Amino acid sequence: MGDQNKYMLAIVRHEKAKREVEVLTRAIGLAVNRCPVEIELMGLSVATKDHWERLVDEKTGKTKTHLWQAFRFREPSDCGYGMMALSEDGVAESLSAGSEFECEHCLRAYELIVKRKSARRELGHARLAIRALGRSAMRGGENG
Repeated sequence: MGDQNKYMLAIVRHEKAKREVEVLTRAIGLAVNRCPVEIELMGLSVATKDHWERLVDEKTGKTKTHLWQAFRFREPSDCGYGMMALSEDGVAESLSAGSEFECEHCLRAYELIVKRKSARRELGHARLAIRALGRSAMRGGENG
């Protein structure tokens, strides 16, 4: 009964982590879709070239939400050489009230992205645990 319990717990851990990643991914999409930039783009029945260039990245086709802008923002590095992206705290600050890319919806999406990163890490650990149990069971089968 002990081995079966270990296997069941590992599978449950994996399913919980996978479900959490899926729930967070959907919530991120919903939050980003509430960004005023996204709403403006969706509200245009016919987008002029100016609207399109202002609202959509021509290389990727992604909407230039406040979150997109915060991720793409570059500032001079502390050492004076080159440009750096914002740190995790910097992205959150740049989306906060009174800041350059202020947007409550994009800030919520970013908070969910950080949570999803942690959930993905847990999913990876759960997969490794299942693989370790499988390898262990295979070794046991070879000896038996």
